[in-house]
Amino acid sequence: MRDENSPQGGEPSSSASTAQILAASRDLEQYVTGVVQDEANSLAGTEVQIGEARGFLRTHQLGKALKSVEVAEQALEILEEDVLFLRRNIAMLHRLLKEKKVGEQEVETILLRLRSATGAAEIGDVGAAAGEVEYLVDDLIGGNTSTLNPFLFRHFWLGLETRWPAGGDDGVLVVRIINDGPVAMPPMRMAPPVPNGWTSTPSSVDLPIIAPGGNLPLRFSISPNRRTNADEIPLSRKLAVTTGYEMRTGEITVTIRAQNRSMEPLSDIVLSPWLPPGFTTEKVPFIARLAPDEVAVIRMPLRISMSSGGQS
Repeated sequence: MRDENSPQGGEPSSSASTAQILAASRDLEQYVTGVVQDEANSLAGTEVQIGEARGFLRTHQLGKALKSVEVAEQALEILEEDVLFLRRNIAMLHRLLKEKKVGEQEVETILLRLRSATGAAEIGDVGAAAGEVEYLVDDLIGGNTSTLNPFLFRHFWLGLETRWPAGGDDGVLVVRIINDGPVAMPPMRMAPPVPNGWTSTPSSVDLPIIAPGGNLPLRFSISPNRRTNADEIPLSRKLAVTTGYEMRTGEITVTIRAQNRSMEPLSDIVLSPWLPPGFTTEKVPFIARLAPDEVAVIRMPLRISMSSGGQS
């Protein structure tokens, strides 16, 4: 899915300037990764609370020890939120470098901001680093996010469901888009998310403006990349899967509903949902066993890919 009014031409930024900015942003990514993975950095803000908790435990003051641990947990939760926010902002910056011509003066400003953000990340202040990159992105886009990856910048819900009529190998993909955000979604072109090698009719559609509260249903005919034998029942007819994506400007939660519609138990099911561009997940859901007519509901968060800079 991409915005229809994204720029199609324009003089690109110089490769040298872009390379400098990308190198600086990758340095920032490395420092942030170090903050998360390095125990000395990630626990720097909680050492005092953990030390107090140990002291309270030695004197059998369980209530005070629990309170210290709770304070430490809150600090780690804030760190996790700051890291996610910074990932989103870096992804936005990388996207902007693809879409926008950057002048020499802007390059200097970008590099200075990135150095400031890196300095904050070096001392473990991820929140300040995220703020620096956020201000930088705001300055570059000038308040107009219409040309950018909607999964990074917009607030909406996307639902996917496949249906397989009896007597054929072709199916129907039902897509539903609900704009539950405060502003209208601009015209976009959408290619349906189907597995590699599958075909879809139509291959893409032009979406109209979707006002706040708008609900747009779409249907696509889909064909798998192989035909099944007469004595073979494909898994798609045994397992009904519906997937919903809750987009919250860079934070995505996926809800998967899987129902066993066959007359026999299904086991060792790995669910690999479609991932929006620029996002990744640490692991995919695994269902050990699903009885006939049983329904499994799984919720999983997605994260912006640090390594790709949120490419889309």
